Amino acid sequence: MSNYVKYYGVDAPPSKPIKLSAGPVSMVFEPQLGFLRYIKLGDREILRGLYVAVRDHNWGTVTPQIDNVQVADSTDGFELTFDVSCVMNNIDFFWRGRIVGEANGTVVYEMDGEARSTFMRNRIGFCVLHAPSVCAGDVCVVEKADGLCEEGHFPSDISPHQPFMNMRAITHEVIPGVKARVAFEGDVFEMEDQRNWTDASYKTYCTPLGLPFPVEVKQGEKVQQSVTLSLEGDVSGVVVADESNVIAFQATGDRALKLPDIGLGVASHGQDLSDEEMARLQNLNLSHLRVDLHLSANGWRETLNRAVKETRALNVTLEVALYVSDNAKDELAVLAEALTDAKPNVARWFVFHEGEKSTSSGWIKLARAVLKKYDTHPPLGGGAPAYFTELNRNRPPVEDLECVTYSINPQVHAFDNASLVETLQAQKWTV
Repeated sequence: MSNYVKYYGVDAPPSKPIKLSAGPVSMVFEPQLGFLRYIKLGDREILRGLYVAVRDHNWGTVTPQIDNVQVADSTDGFELTFDVSCVMNNIDFFWRGRIVGEANGTVVYEMDGEARSTFMRNRIGFCVLHAPSVCAGDVCVVEKADGLCEEGHFPSDISPHQPFMNMRAITHEVIPGVKARVAFEGDVFEMEDQRNWTDASYKTYCTPLGLPFPVEVKQGEKVQQSVTLSLEGDVSGVVVADESNVIAFQATGDRALKLPDIGLGVASHGQDLSDEEMARLQNLNLSHLRVDLHLSANGWRETLNRAVKETRALNVTLEVALYVSDNAKDELAVLAEALTDAKPNVARWFVFHEGEKSTSSGWIKLARAVLKKYDTHPPLGGGAPAYFTELNRNRPPVEDLECVTYSINPQVHAFDNASLVETLQAQKWTV
C-alpha cells in the first residue's frame, strides 16, 4: 500500500491548492474538490469554505471529478474556470464552475449545471461555511427571500434547529468598519449549525428542508446558482495575509499527558477473532470493548457471550449498549438471566429505545432495576446512539443518568483531510 493511500485514501498525489487574491481578500482553491477555502480579509477569516454539493436520495455526497482548470490573473484579481462531473450509480450531473475575484474584494462563484441522466436528489447546489471560532455570537443581518431584513446573531451555543431560514443574503462585520455580505441566487437558502455533527462551521445551504425530498431531476434539466461575497467599508489599508510562514513542531518530552480511555466495538462480522487479530488488539492497550445488544432481535445472547470471551482474552472491560422495545420489561428480565450465565465485567451500561432518538426516563428506570441487581458499580447512561444533534434536539433526563453518550461521525458532510482536521476543534464544543 502506497503512502498516498494511507494519507489520502487514493493512490495518487493530491492536487496542489491554488492560492488566489482579490484585492485585500485571499483564498485557496482546491482543484480536486472544487472547494474554495479560507477566504480572508487580511488575516481575518470571512468564510471557512464555499463549494457545490450533489447529494443523492440517501444524502450520500457524489464525489466530484474536476477537469480543465484554467486560471487567468489580472491586476489584483483573477478568473478561474473548471468543469465538474458528478457520477455515482444512476446519477450523472455535469456543471461548469466560474470564480471571479475583483480588486475591491468582491468574489463571485457561479455554477451552471445540467443533468445528463434522470435521478432522485435531496440537494444540488452551494454550501457556504462560516466558522464559529471566528464569528460565534456576532451580530448579523439576514435578508429574507421576500426582501425583508432580520437582525440576529450567529449562535453561541450549538443551535439544535436552523437559526436562519428563507435566506437571500447574510451580512456581518469582519473587522471594525468593514462588513461582508454573502448573497445567494438560484434557490432559497437556510442555515444550520454544523457543530451538531462536529463540523467546525455554520452551513448555509440551498433547498429548504421543509420542502419534500427526494425530488426527481430529469435528464436535460438545468441548475444555475451563484454566491457573491462583497465588502462594505474602507479596505484600503488592509494587506493580504502572509501565508508563507512555516510552522515547526518539536517534541520535547517534558510533559506527559494521560490519554482518555479508548475502546473498540466488537467485530461486526459475528465470528471469533483469530490469534493474530487478538495479538494485534492486545498491542493497542485498549480499555474496553463495546457491544450493542438489540434485545428484541434474535442472536443477542450469542453476541454477548462472544464479547465476554473477547474481553477476557484481551483483559479489558465490556461497555454494553442495550436497545429495548416497548416490551422492555420482559426483554430486561431475559437479559438478567443471560448476565448471570455470562458474567461480563462491565465498564458502563447505556440504554436506548428502538423508537427514540434520545433515551427517555422510563426505560432508564426499568433498566436500573435490573442492571443494579447484577452489579451496582458500573454507571448507567443514556443519550443518543447517533449524532449529537439528536441529543441536542431531544435532551435526555440527565437527573436519571450517571453518564451521557452520543456518537461522532466527522465525515458525515465532508471527508477530505482538511475538513476532517477542522472537526477536531468542534469535538470540544459538543462537550
